[in-house]
Amino acid sequence: MTPSALLIVVLLAAVPLFALGGWMPMLPAVGIGVMLGALALAVIDALGSRSRDEVEVTRRVQEVLSLGAPNRVELTVHNRTGRRLRLLVKDDPPDDFVTPERARAMTLDPWERRTVSYVTTPRRRGDYAFGGLHVRGLSRLRLAWWQRDLAAQQSVRVYPNLQQLREFDALARRGRLDDLGLRAVRSRGEGTEFESLREYVPDDSFRSIDWKATARRGAPITRQYQSERNQTLLVLIDAGRMMAAPADDMTRVDYAVNAALMLAHVAERMGDTVGLLTFSDRVKSFVAPARGGMQTERMLEELYALQAELVEPDYQAAVSFLRTRARKRAMVCVFTDLVDADVSAAALSYLSSLRPQHLPMVATIRDAETMALAGEDPAAPEEAYQKAVAQRTLEQRALALARLRSRGVLVVDAPPDDLAAAVVNRYLTVKRRGLL
Repeated sequence: MTPSALLIVVLLAAVPLFALGGWMPMLPAVGIGVMLGALALAVIDALGSRSRDEVEVTRRVQEVLSLGAPNRVELTVHNRTGRRLRLLVKDDPPDDFVTPERARAMTLDPWERRTVSYVTTPRRRGDYAFGGLHVRGLSRLRLAWWQRDLAAQQSVRVYPNLQQLREFDALARRGRLDDLGLRAVRSRGEGTEFESLREYVPDDSFRSIDWKATARRGAPITRQYQSERNQTLLVLIDAGRMMAAPADDMTRVDYAVNAALMLAHVAERMGDTVGLLTFSDRVKSFVAPARGGMQTERMLEELYALQAELVEPDYQAAVSFLRTRARKRAMVCVFTDLVDADVSAAALSYLSSLRPQHLPMVATIRDAETMALAGEDPAAPEEAYQKAVAQRTLEQRALALARLRSRGVLVVDAPPDDLAAAVVNRYLTVKRRGLL
């Protein structure tokens, strides 16, 4: 039982009787009697109301939730009593989820049913369980709140961000990919694969004029091209110690998994073959390049439980394994993290060795905290030291990325939340320019 505001007012109203005890000795006893009577009445009211007020609460949540995305949970509350109820309903999402508000207050008329919702954001992949549901109701005399705990345990699985894939498909159908920070998936007139002929317009390049068609029709005719299809994209994810470091609210490997899944989904829509390799100090998993709607699901099952390990990544083993399994030229997108040119010497060497057989691209996540420290104005000697270290770290990292670029490796360096869009945009640029 929880006292209501009315009960507290009644109890406080009896306090002055104790202060007047000096003039009338009987008043403190009256005050105690009033308090005890009010408390007894509140207990009887709460117990009686709890046994007579019938409330049904059910939860509706998807069995598969998306990592790092707000997932909606619905609570349906049914007043099965013939009187108006004032209720507070609270859910128990997993502790590892970020849930800004999980309680809902409401007033239900007799026999009324209402659905309310809240959002929760998982920060780790894996298996989780929601706990029970808790209902608190105001008693009939409004002296106390009764509480009832309902068993409603429910298991869920947290997968990489599937919401971004559904959002991509919806915006692609409406031609609004710029809402996701993405460029058009398919631009007519660009690419290297012939698509169709059309009449010449003043902005067309003279190199795109089809002179044979022009001669047949007696008017300038232009060739249109599109991005080539049936090319190969290989996604590599480093699950070593550097990828276990936090970035905002998730680890770096979590952001890499979300971006990799988005990239694979877009590549499938472009008609390309997609494969996956994950590694740490050994090759952890491999999904052979293939096409079709089931390929993303195969990758999803491999990425679902992928966790970074506190070991040094073995780039030599990953690249050697890749060479034996992927002989066809491919765009190889490697999600990793580079500290500096010396520490990352092995990564620089083996990743750049993928050329010229493949077109390698390295995707890294910027450290917002380090960038903020490097840009602050120090107010104390300790802060000046921190700024110097941060600036040195950024310079060394920039040097490592510059060495990759100088060796013909494409580089994408983006903040955590922009990683997926940046990687997809670079992939689409490669497709449009026919670099693969």
